[in-house]
Amino acid sequence: MRPVNLFIANAGGTLDFLVDDINEAFQAAVTPAKELLGLEGVDVLVIDAPDDVIPEWGVGGYTYGPHAILVALEPSATVDRHHIERTLVHEFHHTMRWRGQGCGGSLGQMLVSEGMAELFEEQVLGEAPFFSRVSITDDEIAAARAVLYEPVFNQKKWFFGADGITFSFGYAYGYQVCRAYANATGKSASELIGVSSREVLEVGIQ
Repeated sequence: MRPVNLFIANAGGTLDFLVDDINEAFQAAVTPAKELLGLEGVDVLVIDAPDDVIPEWGVGGYTYGPHAILVALEPSATVDRHHIERTLVHEFHHTMRWRGQGCGGSLGQMLVSEGMAELFEEQVLGEAPFFSRVSITDDEIAAARAVLYEPVFNQKKWFFGADGITFSFGYAYGYQVCRAYANATGKSASELIGVSSREVLEVGIQ
């Protein structure tokens, strides 16, 4: 198996006081991801990038395909090691899903990708992230269902609160759909890593 590598971009020293927490969070996230997903062949780069974090956490994550993850930190915030761990668990799931079904391509595919990663957080850490539980409306759900399979969609609108859609709608609705599918099949997130988005949507949307 190929290694999972951690790189901390800290030439300026702004992350000095977080280095131990980063390393501990990395080890805590890698272990279950290897055991449950077969994680291998991933580079993780941690950077000082306040503009790219979840404000409530001071931590943000982004997966660049099947082998690279970026973790952004805001050193001026109070960063909890467990939020770094949670972010890594989520992004590790994305890297492995990229190797099969992929994580983009349509709104429906991204809803499933995010929902499955949230389910994996729940499996590993005991609960889904707070943004999986935001209140969303029936009208928003109907609007999303009308464009699930269109190849071009506005990610900012559906996931980050543009054009009148609730902030984190895509994360909350994706979690609802994937939770319904997991309940219907009796399988965990780690067992569903390769299931197609269309199957999840057809079963999970009632």
